Amino acid sequence: MYDDVDYINPNTGTDNVWQHTKGNVNKKLERAEPYRFFLSPVDCDPSTHVENLTLSFAELLDKSLGDLEESLHINLIINLKWLYEQYRITGQKDKISILFHSCDYELDELKKIPNLSYKQLRLPNLFSLQQSNFRFKQTQPQNQFYSHHSKLSMFAYSDGSIRIVVMTGNLRKFEFTNITQGFWVSPKFPLKNEDDKSDGDSKTGFKKDILRYLNSYNNIPLLRSWIQKIEKADFSEANVFFIPSIPGKHLEPMWGHQYLKYILKTHACIPFGQPSDWPIISQVSSLGIYGDSYKNWLLSELVESFSQSTHCSTDKAVNFNVIFPTMDNILNSWDGPVGGSCVLYCDEVHQKQTWLKNYMRKWVSNSRNRSKAVPHIKTYCRISPCNTEMSWFLLTSANLSKTAWGKKLWQDRSYTISAFEVGVLFLPQFLTGCNTFSLNQKQNNGRSPPFPLHFDLPLSPYSSTDQPWRVDALDS
Repeated sequence: MYDDVDYINPNTGTDNVWQHTKGNVNKKLERAEPYRFFLSPVDCDPSTHVENLTLSFAELLDKSLGDLEESLHINLIINLKWLYEQYRITGQKDKISILFHSCDYELDELKKIPNLSYKQLRLPNLFSLQQSNFRFKQTQPQNQFYSHHSKLSMFAYSDGSIRIVVMTGNLRKFEFTNITQGFWVSPKFPLKNEDDKSDGDSKTGFKKDILRYLNSYNNIPLLRSWIQKIEKADFSEANVFFIPSIPGKHLEPMWGHQYLKYILKTHACIPFGQPSDWPIISQVSSLGIYGDSYKNWLLSELVESFSQSTHCSTDKAVNFNVIFPTMDNILNSWDGPVGGSCVLYCDEVHQKQTWLKNYMRKWVSNSRNRSKAVPHIKTYCRISPCNTEMSWFLLTSANLSKTAWGKKLWQDRSYTISAFEVGVLFLPQFLTGCNTFSLNQKQNNGRSPPFPLHFDLPLSPYSSTDQPWRVDALDS
């Protein structure tokens, strides 16, 4: 497994997107204001390589974005060869730190790599790997049922500024080839002035929330310097909310869907019609176990939280849809059934909740040239009944599961979460100054640019013969 990995002197690799934007990625980010929401390129479709709202991982390292001093990647899975290659082809040789759950290479194999030092730290299940300017730490939650699913990157520059990137992909080549991933890329948050006595936070509380997320790792040494960098930075220009989940039992509504519920109830606007007419759309790459009825957890907890707004509450249920690839979506994708390996659902679970099909919608993205690029992106949003306005939009690592979002413990009003997750919530008041995001260029009426939604509207229901993709269905 190590034979094809040359960490010391790799001499291959290119990037089909960055070659068009080299030295000018900063201008691409500026053109994407105010949303800064991008999709990953599709290798098999060159038209996506030159789209304004396509972003490759290598572009995050372009020197036009600043004099990179250090970067941190918090993720579930990494491929060291691929990640190293991104830094090599962009000419970035600065320090890289990685906090991850698992690696494409076994630790025993990594120890064989020349000039790679390895040691087990005193913290439980924490490993340190060092090679050249790389620092790696592997962390596993103490509870075997917890997972580390976040996908968060941070970039520190020589002028003291810092940039935050929330994405949906693991750091490996397969997931950035013919797969649809999403990125939110922040502006550079500058170093606070010495005479600035404020907390340097934004109206969205982004700084506060990312700090409490990083502090939840219980003082991992690798993160201390990053917490200090954030504390010293001015995040006042952050125009999105940071939505984290962390494992454990919680009482306060500060994590998962309980925190999202609080923010939506405070800020989300339904400007016309009845709230029940504005459906909630979930678009995910993995489905959980929901029980024998929609009412069990999806309706009673998740949809109830996602339905919150500043509008007076109503007892009428809000329509809920989940975009999830059909068998045909996967089999007809660029990578065929191989592409389906990153879309997780199994037949055994589906047979116990076949009612879910009533709420399922096909993956269709003709408007963004991604219909054949398997969606690993995860998003949630609330759309007007006429499909022209959007109340809010969430890009996140969190799939549609109790593990990611949390489950109430009715006996003491607490709730439990079993995964680290991070996401960013877009609310129009903080980005465009309007009550909703426009989704229609023709009816925009001089407002801010329409939100670049990544799937087509109206949604496409499953037909009577359509079935959701299941990783084990081809064997049955």
